[in-house]
Amino acid sequence: MRSLSLLRLAAVGALALAAAAGCTSPPGPGPAVPSPTATTPAVTAPATVAAVPAAEPVALPRQTRPPTGQACLGTVIHRVDAADNGPPWLPLCMAVGGILRVENLGPEGFTRTPPDKMDCWYEAGVRECRLIHTGKVLVTIDRGDARVRTLSLTIVSSSKPGPACLATAPYPIDAAEGGPPWTALCLKVGAVLRVTNLGPEGFVVHPADAVRCSYEAAVRDCRFLRTGTATFTITHGDSMPRTLTVVVVS
Repeated sequence: MRSLSLLRLAAVGALALAAAAGCTSPPGPGPAVPSPTATTPAVTAPATVAAVPAAEPVALPRQTRPPTGQACLGTVIHRVDAADNGPPWLPLCMAVGGILRVENLGPEGFTRTPPDKMDCWYEAGVRECRLIHTGKVLVTIDRGDARVRTLSLTIVSSSKPGPACLATAPYPIDAAEGGPPWTALCLKVGAVLRVTNLGPEGFVVHPADAVRCSYEAAVRDCRFLRTGTATFTITHGDSMPRTLTVVVVS
């Protein structure tokens, strides 16, 4: 009986040791932890932009007359029909020495403001006005039918001669002739104005340095030295003084 008890005690002790050993054994591996991975930023797809069609070219109205500020016409003869019933006349630009020719208008109904920029003469329904000084002129035409028309004219310096300037030299003037006033001339630098039938007196030119004159046997030759406008005052005997305006271009 004693031996059986000892055997039972030995078995219980063995089981106790086995249980203790199981409690002190190292723990097994825990649950797997995922390793950190590099975070890639999300790529956002570009927004789709609707294509904008190119603007259609805008067709500008075609101008039928030259605009204001266009290059001047030069020393030309420009014709204006006073009987024109069309649209208003556009501003005009011409060079000094040119001629504004107004047609189909009687001796009345024509004014210019100011009056000293052009020298005018009239015959048979035609008025020709030589442009003798630079500046602005307002031409007014009144035909007497309750229709008044105006023309704004700008006169500029001349750079070269044109069809309104005479190329003939010397240009003759007879101091003894009567008749209407002398019409203004346009000559080139170097041209000669020849005044005949006039003694050593009765001749004045302004400005004096615009010409160089020589005199012999009642004939005076005056050569133009520079551009500008020269005015001659000629007195023949007891007659009233007469004036002649000459525009000189290069």
